[in-house]
Amino acid sequence: MASTAENIACGGFVFLNNFDSANLAKVEAVRIPETFEKDIYEVEGKSTNSTISKDTLDYEFNLWTKHDCHGTQFQNNNRTWFYFGVKSSRPSVLVKFNIVNMNKQVKMFSQGMCPVFKIVPGHLHWERIREKPTYTLDQKGNDFTLSFLYYTPENLKAITYFAFTYPFSYTDLQNYLRRIDMRMGKRSVMSADDIYYHRECAIKSLEDRRLDVLTITSYYNISMEREDRLNNMFPEKNEERPYKFQDKKVIFISARVHPGETPSSFVLNGFLNFLLNREDQIAINLRRLYVFKLIPMLNPDGVAKGHYRMDTKGTNLNRVYLNPSEVDHPTIYAARNLIKYYHNSYQLPSELTDDLLNINLEIMDSSVNVINSTASIANAVRDTTTRLLQQVTFMSLDEKSRCTLDTSKKHLLTLEHLDSATTDESGDLSKESKNDNSTEIRTSDKLNVDMGEISKASDNSGLYLYIDLHGHASKKGVFMYGNHFTDSEDTITCMLLPKLMSINNPHFHFASCNFAERNMYIIDKRDGMSREGSGRVAVYKMTGLIRSYTLECNYNSGRLVNIIPARIRDGVNKNMNHVFVPPKYTPAVFEAVGAALGPSILDLTGNNPNSRLPNSQYRSLRGVKSHLKLTHVSNLSAPGKSVRKDNEDDVPRSSGILKELETRLNDAMTGARNAIRTEGNLVKKCILRRGASFYSAVKRIKSGKKPRQTLTRRTLKNHCASNVENSAIICAIKSEVETKPFLKAIDRYQSNRSNVSAAVSEEPRLSVSKKLTGTTSSMKTRISSEETAAVRHGAKRLKIISSMRTSKPLPEVGESSCTTEETSVKVSLKVSRTCNKQNIKGAHDKARIGRMKPSESSKQKKCNKTVVKESSVLDESAKQNLK
Repeated sequence: MASTAENIACGGFVFLNNFDSANLAKVEAVRIPETFEKDIYEVEGKSTNSTISKDTLDYEFNLWTKHDCHGTQFQNNNRTWFYFGVKSSRPSVLVKFNIVNMNKQVKMFSQGMCPVFKIVPGHLHWERIREKPTYTLDQKGNDFTLSFLYYTPENLKAITYFAFTYPFSYTDLQNYLRRIDMRMGKRSVMSADDIYYHRECAIKSLEDRRLDVLTITSYYNISMEREDRLNNMFPEKNEERPYKFQDKKVIFISARVHPGETPSSFVLNGFLNFLLNREDQIAINLRRLYVFKLIPMLNPDGVAKGHYRMDTKGTNLNRVYLNPSEVDHPTIYAARNLIKYYHNSYQLPSELTDDLLNINLEIMDSSVNVINSTASIANAVRDTTTRLLQQVTFMSLDEKSRCTLDTSKKHLLTLEHLDSATTDESGDLSKESKNDNSTEIRTSDKLNVDMGEISKASDNSGLYLYIDLHGHASKKGVFMYGNHFTDSEDTITCMLLPKLMSINNPHFHFASCNFAERNMYIIDKRDGMSREGSGRVAVYKMTGLIRSYTLECNYNSGRLVNIIPARIRDGVNKNMNHVFVPPKYTPAVFEAVGAALGPSILDLTGNNPNSRLPNSQYRSLRGVKSHLKLTHVSNLSAPGKSVRKDNEDDVPRSSGILKELETRLNDAMTGARNAIRTEGNLVKKCILRRGASFYSAVKRIKSGKKPRQTLTRRTLKNHCASNVENSAIICAIKSEVETKPFLKAIDRYQSNRSNVSAAVSEEPRLSVSKKLTGTTSSMKTRISSEETAAVRHGAKRLKIISSMRTSKPLPEVGESSCTTEETSVKVSLKVSRTCNKQNIKGAHDKARIGRMKPSESSKQKKCNKTVVKESSVLDESAKQNLK
């Protein structure tokens, strides 16, 4: 067994442990027996065989990783993270590594989690190991061992590095930021939309490492005043503070408060790269509207030491935001002070500000337009800032006049020039408020700055959004934790950004997001500390900011892949290569999540110039809000379910309910849309068809032409139907009050019409020998003809139907023909009387509507003549049938 050292030699191999984030404690070689045996392991009480037998292995090693705060009084049981290098003395041999003291991570590795490796020189990019690892767990569940295979490279000088997941060390961060500094320093400032980039050290950690803070925005609305030096912060006296910006809210994003959660660093890198894009219009709008404050690594000591969760004093820094100590938690102390400072719009109480005598502050003369910068010439970024400020000063008279005001006057001036623009789409969901961030842009490409979406709880705050980035070991996918609110409008406001993220990124799981009250106050089993001290909850309690989130990324994979709609400029017909199987997460996937934050933030206020919302199922921001409101109301009103506190263990259940509700609502909305569209088309067609027939009838009456009086039953029937339809149109046009009795009459008419049509269809086609049957059928035919004629000449009222029902029934088979003839005469007389009455009523109705105005006397004469002729013809036809 080799002892703990920077580099550990064992069995002819050298294990490297002398670099940033490495945490190998000791190595032990395992004797390979000569006989063929199979490894039998107890995995959760079940016996499983290893896929590789020992006689195929060349070497095997047991490795121990360091605990967090290893070898100190603060040592604890966090030991999931591992990171080490291996140099072999033999090429192309098979080696098995057993990491024997890991935390129990059965769920993660049972889901396909694999360690990563890279070879230097040779395979320089991190990649998951090709052979699936195995894991064992003893019966007590205390010892978890992870095993994986490794083929040594051909190059004996090459070093192979292994890590729990894709690493991003403190050294990697410093190199990455140094490259950005050089890139930004070479750029010249040409317009107000150019990138303003500033890097500074906010405070030093317990082990004297930098807490870097990045300020990124555009030069639009830049002030000639720098931010204040806060008490006990900004130790680098040669570093200037960034400039203040007027009418711009601050978006604060931090990462790596837990050292082993490296996905958070890649998410922040993706967002940072997106912000520094000079060509993307979305990035330009973001910089124009907001000031971004980014802290890439909140726990630099823990990262450098290779810890998984704690800092060097064994403290979970994401639980001390309520009252951080300057001595014990300097990085959280600095982050909290900055958040409070920006929340108060660059103003803090006097006890949090250093004395001016002890600080080398830059003094400006209001009569001088050029800023006397004290920055070193070597710093190209600050030189660029100075040049731009000179240009902006000469360019804008408004900026010049503002610079002559003191801080209080500037604040009042800002309040007096609030823009009253509000978002039209949010009228039914949230109370809109005026926003001090809305202002006209004085560039050729003007932006409709619309900040009315800011909730009433954060109107007076200088902050717009806070996100703390994390990694997650057990829960799949990418998701957010938000705070719980009793007010529905605040709840919808909090849920909006995660929902937009699911539209802009295929790997974001909105159904896995948690907005429960219990998730704000639950106590961790590992350290006994409450989540009330986490960044998300503490920032909300300190500022009232509703948009305060924790973004979580699983180390391995997700449960689903969202179908992402096309952007506006891409068009709806662009082929989207949809992946149905969730992939293994890589740094590129995490960076894409960070990049999706940009358009999602602009979608919050409708300022995204290339949004995906119009091509989504929601069509607009208002549609997304309506969907969220329906989901929230349905969740609250679900029978048997109460609003209760929730935590991570309860998330799968609540997420399933939320997902089911979302699916049902989507289906219902889609069905309703299709039904409304179909009904609308049918109504349009029906109105056009009925309107055409009605117009032709009115035109015929006005021209004085007599309608064709054909005795063909089909013609009478059709004409009757058209008159009824025209009557329906008249009633509908007249008033809504008359519609209900009219619809009842229509129902009576349709039932009677079906009986009449059935009788008409059974016309007599019998021989002379069956006279009685023929007589009966002819009577049915005659009465149906009279009914049709009566309805046809009965103006526009349908009471004729009820009167027809009062007539005597048809004679049964066996009754005399005389009775039948008498009945037919009575029916014809009754029909004529009813027709006369209906003509009079119809004339009154037509005069009242004002559409048709013929004289009543002429109409009555015409109708009477027609009825007399028809009755005589019918009588003759009846006599012929009787003969």
